[in-house]
Amino acid sequence: MKDTFKLKNGKLLLTRAFKRDDFENLVTFFARLRGNSMRFGIPQYYDRARLEKLTGNLERDIILLALDEDRIVGVAAIFGSHLLWLRCHGNFITYVHQDYQNQGLGTYLTRSILDEARCMGYHKVSLEVVAENVAGIRAYTKAGFVVEGRMKDDHFGDDEAYHDVVIMGIVL
Repeated sequence: MKDTFKLKNGKLLLTRAFKRDDFENLVTFFARLRGNSMRFGIPQYYDRARLEKLTGNLERDIILLALDEDRIVGVAAIFGSHLLWLRCHGNFITYVHQDYQNQGLGTYLTRSILDEARCMGYHKVSLEVVAENVAGIRAYTKAGFVVEGRMKDDHFGDDEAYHDVVIMGIVL
């Protein structure tokens, strides 16, 4: 899985699967997220220890990177379950660096990783998104996800307020 993607502004990025030697670059990526990248997500949750756990099962999990030269500027991942009855179900996350948002990268990463999930035999992929993240919900809907539910006051944001979370899914 290796490709190139042209942003709306014309800049060309490389997209490819995560490799073990990308780890330090991945830690740096999450440490650099600011603004809306942090407002609706929880990148501070992705510290070194958590990332070590999350990148530990590359046989079943999928991690797709977008790179501007050697710098990670976008990440999409699907994490599979170790539970037998959920073996064909994955949980999806995506983060795009604030300097690369609104350029089509998030939609591209989402579609690309869903194609890879189909090839790997996943049946369904789910995600959770803060309800106020209208742009994210629009991008996920464009990629084929549908709203499956809503959890009231489930996300405590950096604004120190509770926010609803929308559950979305796609059957592949």
